[in-house]
Amino acid sequence: MLCYAWSACVFPLGAQTDSVHIMRQAQTPVRTEVSEQTFPLKETAEMKKKPDSLVRVEITTITHFTDTLSIVVSSPDSVQKQREDTIRTDSLDRRGHYIEAHVGASFGSLGYGFTDKENKLDGFVSGLVQLQYAYFFHQNIGVGIGAWFTNATSTAHLGGTYTWDDQEDTDLEQHYTHTSQVVEWDERQNILNVGVPVSLQFQWLNEKRSAGLFAAVGVAPSFAVVNSYKVMKGTVNHSGYYPAWDLTLTDMHEFGDKDYTAEENAKGSLAVKPQVTVFADLGALIPLTKQIDFFVGGYFQCGANDANKSEKHDLGWKDERFSFMEEYTGAYALNSTKSSHPYEAGLKLGIHWHHIKPDKHTTVDYFDYFTRRDTTIELIARQDTIISNRIDTLTRSHIQKAAEEVERFNKIYFAYDSYKLSEEAQNYLSSIVGVLNKVPDAKIAIDGHASEEGQRRHNETLAYNRAKAVAAFLVKQGIAKSRVIVIGHGSLVPNEENVNHELTLDRRAEVKVVQKQSDLQPNK
Repeated sequence: MLCYAWSACVFPLGAQTDSVHIMRQAQTPVRTEVSEQTFPLKETAEMKKKPDSLVRVEITTITHFTDTLSIVVSSPDSVQKQREDTIRTDSLDRRGHYIEAHVGASFGSLGYGFTDKENKLDGFVSGLVQLQYAYFFHQNIGVGIGAWFTNATSTAHLGGTYTWDDQEDTDLEQHYTHTSQVVEWDERQNILNVGVPVSLQFQWLNEKRSAGLFAAVGVAPSFAVVNSYKVMKGTVNHSGYYPAWDLTLTDMHEFGDKDYTAEENAKGSLAVKPQVTVFADLGALIPLTKQIDFFVGGYFQCGANDANKSEKHDLGWKDERFSFMEEYTGAYALNSTKSSHPYEAGLKLGIHWHHIKPDKHTTVDYFDYFTRRDTTIELIARQDTIISNRIDTLTRSHIQKAAEEVERFNKIYFAYDSYKLSEEAQNYLSSIVGVLNKVPDAKIAIDGHASEEGQRRHNETLAYNRAKAVAAFLVKQGIAKSRVIVIGHGSLVPNEENVNHELTLDRRAEVKVVQKQSDLQPNK
């Protein structure tokens, strides 16, 4: 292949031109002209034995060459394709749906006081069970709604002295003053509420996702499902002062110490209004898994409105039948009670379950970008003619006959990219050694060839090695090394017998008998 450099070339192409090559490709000779001139020799005794003559042969080989212009053009292009992709859910994304379950234990009370100093109210242990749904529309902020059961329990301690003047004793037909002294009176009160908490929630985790904070504030409409009181112990001392006799009676049937825990009104229901409860939670958030967090913290809740709707009454003697406490409906209904705002404050534990969406499988359209390299081939209308003249003088009989015998089946074939002699090739070469020994004054030319596959330099080396392998075998069989000439043609000279253009027939070496160097074809 020959390359020519042009000083100026303009190619009207829309894409970038990478390289321009001009290649000269040798074609099969179109014709070969042979002229022979015979000069008879003077007969001698030797000639009579060998009727040979000298022949002058002139061979003219006309070979046509065609130049090829090869332009390699690169241009960007793309193809739209589809692939199945899996979009994995980000487990660090805290947004989404939550189910929150809490339990709590606290100190609670009905949250009211007394105007009388002798009476007081103590709190008691309360509990909470809460289940709610939350949605975090932000990584840290969300809203929640749910339901809870919570109770407020108190113990009322009553005391004091209550006096009713100018009471009529029909049995003694006297007016007197009735005095009731509450000595021991403990009353347990309880309200169990069902509520619907609505909250604004906040959560935050540290960078390692190992711990964080959780807080919530909100309101909960609440309704009492259980509201009761029970006198745990209640002792009242009754006495009557009769001014006509300046006498105080304590031992008559309507006077004296009386235990009221067995009375019909010693237990009953409290009159409670629906409440609006405000609440707040604050504590630590500890992730257990990608979906489950553990909450531990404190909570506080308190009724915003007065929960007491009782009809108030006095404590003590009430009716003319001396049946004390006949209208008693609990300390919650005494005139001395203040407004009631039940509250709780305590510890809360909880589990937060975060719904994580499953991985999404989707079909994605994308463009596969690549660079397309196109090669444009043009044939240049120019032909060269190479004429090779060779004039030889040779004895016609024994050398030419040996050459014709050797060249009748002189092609030795090889496997792909190999120069190893097959067993068939070795048998053939062994069979022509005897013929070659009959013309010891003639040289042996071995032409190596390769198919068009592969790079040019590689094919030239491969063709030379094939010829060299044949030469080595002949030398090993006794042919003088000085007689053997090795020529490698690469893939430039096709096989004339290969009419079907089979690549296997181009992987060959050819053995020829020549007399002198001028008979040899140049190494292509």
